[in-house]
Amino acid sequence: MRYLLILDLTLAALGAAMTIGVGFVALVYLVYGHTYARMQAGLSGVSIMTGCFFALFLLALLAGLLLKRRNRWSWPWHWPAQVLLFGALPLLWQTVLVHLRTP
Repeated sequence: MRYLLILDLTLAALGAAMTIGVGFVALVYLVYGHTYARMQAGLSGVSIMTGCFFALFLLALLAGLLLKRRNRWSWPWHWPAQVLLFGALPLLWQTVLVHLRTP
């Protein structure tokens, strides 16, 4: 259980860091997008990637917190949260890869 908690919190930290980094890029695209047509066209892909990393952050944080606080109110919910997190990982991964590969 301890390793699963460490994995959850590591994924949450990765999601938070990538959300901040890619979110800053999305902000730059939003501010300077009118200058270059390629930046304006790439804004939707960068925004989708920011949303995927934010979803990773939220799901991993929820799963980690429910696993850490296994008391009466969260005991039945920590395993479905783990299944939801690890079920969403391939979907989020594929969504980010598709938007990284498009020019």
